[in-house]
Amino acid sequence: MESNSGDPGPLETMATLNTVEEVARGVFRHRYVAPAIADGAEPGQFVQIEVSHLAFPVTRRPFTVSRVMEEEGAFEIVFEVVGRGTAILASSIPGRSLSVMGPLGRGYRTAEGSWALIGGGMGAAGFPFLSERVDVRLAILGARSTEQLLPCEAGELLIATEDGSRGRCGLVTDLVFEACLDRYDHLALCGPLPMMHAVVEFLTEDVLERTQVSAESRMACGWGVCEGCVIPCVDGYRKCCTDGPVFPASDIDWAGWMELCG
Repeated sequence: MESNSGDPGPLETMATLNTVEEVARGVFRHRYVAPAIADGAEPGQFVQIEVSHLAFPVTRRPFTVSRVMEEEGAFEIVFEVVGRGTAILASSIPGRSLSVMGPLGRGYRTAEGSWALIGGGMGAAGFPFLSERVDVRLAILGARSTEQLLPCEAGELLIATEDGSRGRCGLVTDLVFEACLDRYDHLALCGPLPMMHAVVEFLTEDVLERTQVSAESRMACGWGVCEGCVIPCVDGYRKCCTDGPVFPASDIDWAGWMELCG
């Protein structure tokens, strides 16, 4: 089913679950065969997966596209079980077909030059896809423990874990505050809002202007109808699902967003 927006997507199609892997306790990687979505996806975009037609109103959930295997016509998502919807999806077995809508939203504005990626927890789920399209010189990743770390290809990798099981014992922001981020042409940032806010507060105005943020907001429809995923920006509220989820960091009203989610 094509959208009526005048562009080729989003597309609603049936996708076959090909691979299920529990990469850490409560963290799953799923690979779906859906050539139409795999061919059109860009880093930073997401899909809406119908986790179960029997579990209304728990119908669709948004997931960042973690990787694309174009030759297989497949894409991957990585997610953590945090509620009923993700628990239902995690129990799926290979061979199952699910309704998937996507690719959705505006992804990263990929460009030539050096990139630094900063991710907290599951915020790094989309970085493997991005790192295949741009020149990633530095990745700074943080998680609760080694088990929760997600893979990312980069020239230099800095890691912080809260339990000290790998890298620096502490928060990802501890590493960010020590990094020379002004040497990179582009920055990508994704993670919990307090973590992203702390990073943005640290950045100089010059670096902030070349930073892109993948915003995480509760979504229902995923294509701009319900308006339930708005975030405050300097020029008013924008929809995370259609205006984002990737925004220039300087466009976001960070104080207003923190207050809204506080």
